[in-house]
Amino acid sequence: MEEGTFQEWLKADGERVEAGDMLFVLEGDKASQEVESFDAGYLRLPPDVPQPGDAVVVGQRLAFLADEDDLEPWKDSPQPGAVPDRKTPLGQAPGPVTAQTKPVRSGKSISPRALRLATELDVDWDNIEGTGRGGRIREQDIRAAAALGQAEAPGTSLTGKTEPLSATRKAIARQMVIGTNLTAPVTLHREVDATALVALRRQFKQACDDKKTVPTYNDILIRLVAEALKSHPRLNSQWREEGIFVPEQIHIAFAVDTPTGLLAPVVSDADRLSIDQLADQTKALAQQARAGQLEAGQMRDGTFTVSNLGGLGVDSFTPVINPPQCAVLGVGRIRKKVVWHGEQAVGRDRLNLSLTFDHRIVDGAPAARFLDDLAGQIEQPPEWLTH
Repeated sequence: MEEGTFQEWLKADGERVEAGDMLFVLEGDKASQEVESFDAGYLRLPPDVPQPGDAVVVGQRLAFLADEDDLEPWKDSPQPGAVPDRKTPLGQAPGPVTAQTKPVRSGKSISPRALRLATELDVDWDNIEGTGRGGRIREQDIRAAAALGQAEAPGTSLTGKTEPLSATRKAIARQMVIGTNLTAPVTLHREVDATALVALRRQFKQACDDKKTVPTYNDILIRLVAEALKSHPRLNSQWREEGIFVPEQIHIAFAVDTPTGLLAPVVSDADRLSIDQLADQTKALAQQARAGQLEAGQMRDGTFTVSNLGGLGVDSFTPVINPPQCAVLGVGRIRKKVVWHGEQAVGRDRLNLSLTFDHRIVDGAPAARFLDDLAGQIEQPPEWLTH
């Protein structure tokens, strides 16, 4: 994370802070997180302390941890950018509270090839979040960061205004660059008969009372996708430096449109949930996402993504893979069409599905078989879905 939005202090001015205490809340990389203190002392808020909603950068001084009798430690502290007094003993209060969630480079792991490429492309990898095991920075992460930097270069011949990039928008951009440039994406499109799906949703609506959540079309599709992935584990796998990783779990991420941008909360073990349990979870997660209350852990470890734009009137689209996942399913709107049924022209509900997959992990034929199995379950929903 290079920058974030300050939200609130978790300790009051003058309150005692111990190492490990949660000190303030910072929004960044799509989620808000509580930041812990690495030192102990008494919190002193200077006159220029950031206010809720202010943008802060990593390393920026926010406040001080001082001795109990030092009420205004900022008067003896060098201005930002000044050379500190080398005679001050290390560890002596006051010490600045900075907008860092982790020490720069401390604990960072980067592959030799990625390090060499970062040097060649002049990419600062201090704040890059690696996609390798344990957060290891890989060559593709450096290329994505370099491509994002080029995309952000301003034009010279146009007039207008520049809207500041939020932490959420930067995170989305970074992930989309990785998904399109550093995978081998291929998209399969298929139209399926959704008449039985529409009837099933109507059945759920009639059976639900005011206390129950009515499963949406997206809930039903997420559950069917999770079931289909049991027979097609490669679509649920991930590309890693050391090989193709096949998780034992099926955790489905689903796209949610929010005021701050696209978020993808994760339904854990979606293949083990009843449709009612799944509907309750997606409803709660979507509400949290739109209210800005999702935690980072609620968007981690997805193994497959479902993105549904049918509610916005979109017939079909090409979704972008969310690495390191292998695949994402794009869902369009359900619409009435006249089709031939035997020798008769009849009206049926039709639905377009678009499966984008990483060709490095899986070939076209296995991906097509997964899509075929999913289409079969949509056209003839299994009985277990209603029990």
